Amino acid sequence: MLVNLKINNSSIKKNLEKIRSINENIICVIKDDAYGLKIEKILPVLIKNDCNYFAVAYFEEAMKVCEILKKLKKKNTCNIMTLNYVEPEKLEIAIKNRFEITIFSKKQFYDYINILNNFKKNVCLKIHIKINSGMNRLGFDENEVFEIIKEIKKLNNNFLKNKKLKLDIVSIFSHISDAENEIETEKQIKKFEKILKIFDDNKIKYKYKHLQASPLLFKYGKKYNYDFCRVGMAIYGLEPLSYDVGLESAVLVKSKIINIREVKKGEKVSYGNKGILKRDTKVGIVAIGYAHGLPKQIESKKNCAYVLVNDKKANILGEICMDMIFIDLTDIKNVKIGDEVLIVGNKKNWKNKVILRQIAKWANTIQDDVLTNFKID
Repeated sequence: MLVNLKINNSSIKKNLEKIRSINENIICVIKDDAYGLKIEKILPVLIKNDCNYFAVAYFEEAMKVCEILKKLKKKNTCNIMTLNYVEPEKLEIAIKNRFEITIFSKKQFYDYINILNNFKKNVCLKIHIKINSGMNRLGFDENEVFEIIKEIKKLNNNFLKNKKLKLDIVSIFSHISDAENEIETEKQIKKFEKILKIFDDNKIKYKYKHLQASPLLFKYGKKYNYDFCRVGMAIYGLEPLSYDVGLESAVLVKSKIINIREVKKGEKVSYGNKGILKRDTKVGIVAIGYAHGLPKQIESKKNCAYVLVNDKKANILGEICMDMIFIDLTDIKNVKIGDEVLIVGNKKNWKNKVILRQIAKWANTIQDDVLTNFKID
């Protein structure tokens, strides 16, 4: 194939080892089709490396994980947590499959309770209560917590009487919005701990608490371990901070040079007028473009964005096409049609590499955005 997008399983293993050196208890985040790497490819690798707790975005992904676990004969030994909204009409199936559902608003909470109270049989709903500690996306504010606690107590008392609806609170958790901003992070953590104390003071039973995602884990080490870390990007080798923490890229994207031509100074390459050459240039055409997930926005970073050819940097020239890019081969010796071009990752025995964080910087976006747009074989 002209475009080759592969997952390096040994890199995932090494990244898990690095994560576990900080916090052994991992909830592996495989949301949005495992960051675009495909759940069916990533899940068996995680299982093989003794992972048994998984977080997805949606109900449909939870079902997909459930089916894969069934095939792997691991269904009853793993936990599946949904991070996003689960439609009320899907609650019965979610409960049947023992999915753990995130509860983050009063309306969602009461909608679920009203539906479950109409069930004719006894029901146990496993939930994770999300706290809004400052990101203001999902989660209960401090002033809402007291009302929720009151309702939980009421439900628990009713369960003792009629055994109908039981709430199993698996965890209370929150999410840090900017781990590298220490002042704001400390504010969020204080708010989280204050709300945890409200639950504790009211004798609300829950099993776990967790706050760490990849950035907080690597910024503060073991300081905020709590019971679990929820880790996604670090598993796949995306550097979670503005500096390297020593993760290995699990994603390798390669293509090939399909044409080489000599183009004179002042002539242009690709569409529009962005690719006017400032010198006589040996131009290589590479069989990859934005249709494969390479961000088109990187073309605006003139003489900055590059790929690797024979372990040498080759700048991207002009606009990126749907399935081709232009690169500067002028200063690279012994290049021929058919030679391999490294778009993302690193190759054994090569000194240079292209990391997703760098591509994201060129495209003025984030690594997750870049990764989820690549098409993996």
